[in-house]
Amino acid sequence: MSRLAVVFVGPAGSGKTLLTKALGLWLEGLGYSVDYVNLDPAAEVVPYTPTFDVRNIVKTVEIMVREGLGPNGAIVRAIDVLAENSARVLTELSRLSGDVVLVDTPGQMEVLLFRSSGAKLVDLVKRVAKPVGVFLVDPTLGLRGSEAAVAILMAIVAQLRLEIPVVPVVSKADAVGVRGGLFSANVDTEVEELVEHLSKAEAGLLPEMLVEVLQVVRRYLRAERLIAVSAVTGEGIEELYKLVHEVFCTCGDLT
Repeated sequence: MSRLAVVFVGPAGSGKTLLTKALGLWLEGLGYSVDYVNLDPAAEVVPYTPTFDVRNIVKTVEIMVREGLGPNGAIVRAIDVLAENSARVLTELSRLSGDVVLVDTPGQMEVLLFRSSGAKLVDLVKRVAKPVGVFLVDPTLGLRGSEAAVAILMAIVAQLRLEIPVVPVVSKADAVGVRGGLFSANVDTEVEELVEHLSKAEAGLLPEMLVEVLQVVRRYLRAERLIAVSAVTGEGIEELYKLVHEVFCTCGDLT
């Protein structure tokens, strides 16, 4: 299977949808045909034209009205409904014909990572393309200390739960004055410096635990460098694609 699928994962507000559009426009500018897949049943508006949109099957707002659920319960229920209709979802995905598939996922990433129904949707994507996950790190939440450690760990969690290679990427580079493109030439060095920083922090269970876990992260993190991107300015988009394509070409089946 030679077709690439880029699966954008990250917390609400990290920029998944805008980056889906930005990368798609960049690829189309190079002559690639792109399929856009929206897996977020709670999305009100998306800035791209989906080739496949789960809202044609289920919408969170309709579940809220029909079943009397709040917004959180409704999106959980919506993801379950999609999993129950996996045959229909697979049929729609099988019709994709683009060179590259870009997958936009729910803002509430926990429904994708921590529910079997969410992971099942990614399994369906695997049936039609070879996916590489991009975990978006929001720099406005901090890039040093425990914040950075948690962000890196979540990329590993996404890799374990979805059973696809996942690379962490700094989003919203323009929002914090970070230049798009190469953010760090050596992720292993970044993790090593973070371990050293945490080791010197105030004694306690949390710093000790993070240091131990980050030692494991250094062994299994897929990316060798960290990329910063801006969906607004377009900076870093080319570097992002190169990174994803490298992982796509070198990673075997993680299942």
